Amino acid sequence: MATTGASGLYLLAEERRGEFDGWRADRALADIRRNLERAGSLAVHGYHAGECDVAALADAIETPSLFGARTLIVVRGVESLDERSQERLAAALDRRAPQVTLAIVARGADMRRRFFARCRELATRVPVDHPRTSEMRGFADTFARERDREIREDARELLLECVGRDLLLLASELDKLAAAVEGRAIDVDDVRRVTAPGREHGNFEVADAFCARDAAAATRLLGCALDEGAQPIALIGALAASLRPLVAGAELVARGRTVEEALRELALAPYQRIACQRGLRAYRAGELRRAYGELADIDLAAKSGSDGRVLLELWMLQTCRGAARPSTTPRRS
Repeated sequence: MATTGASGLYLLAEERRGEFDGWRADRALADIRRNLERAGSLAVHGYHAGECDVAALADAIETPSLFGARTLIVVRGVESLDERSQERLAAALDRRAPQVTLAIVARGADMRRRFFARCRELATRVPVDHPRTSEMRGFADTFARERDREIREDARELLLECVGRDLLLLASELDKLAAAVEGRAIDVDDVRRVTAPGREHGNFEVADAFCARDAAAATRLLGCALDEGAQPIALIGALAASLRPLVAGAELVARGRTVEEALRELALAPYQRIACQRGLRAYRAGELRRAYGELADIDLAAKSGSDGRVLLELWMLQTCRGAARPSTTPRRS
């Protein structure tokens, strides 16, 4: 939970690159606002730096209210600005009016750039990463309880496979499930009916085709899922959820385990075993590690405004075919 720091400046950013979580950012902003409102009335203004007049935004940060009103300014999108615009906002940080509390929400905070380096010196840092995989079950159960619902273990595992570690997406899907299921616990059939469909091809079908290394089916199903309304971020989450046990299993196989021994050590849910078994027979450990890293890069690029569909389709085709990696895919430093 965020607390009101003496600086009056907050940086809500990921600690792990490509792990920005919108739900955690929204919750942290709500905490900051609630803490400020305890001291009295508060005006709240939001800006997206890439869509506003940067000079006017800087003036809003620097200019005290004529009536001494306290203001919370929430700024998103600074990472998309050019160096000159970031320099102007960096100067405004040092001239921030005392009545102004500033919350910077950044999907990618590059500490090598002057603006974010200055934020690091002045701001209270609030990490807003996706939870780790081991934490997601707890969030799913908590979200279900908040909606007065119970979710069965196998249904929860399938739901998390579909949504990955995005809490905003998880909350949205549980809202849909809570509305669709009354009087009993949410089961696997409910997740298959509500979370993936409404369309012919669910996220898990794309992941299954990927695990089978069927390039034609995987790219066709991916295209169908996107055409029928699936968001690239959701598909990235589903693919990442399938890749994680594959990478772990491939490492075990590379160290001398058989595929069956690796599957037993991974302790997968029954519905995951067949796809994972196919993946362990179809890919080498190095290929899977590289594919997982590239998928994280695509996730970051898609959340930063790049065309997630194009990057994801190219990644799918080249991973399944084992071709050279595309130079257009952002690389992690």
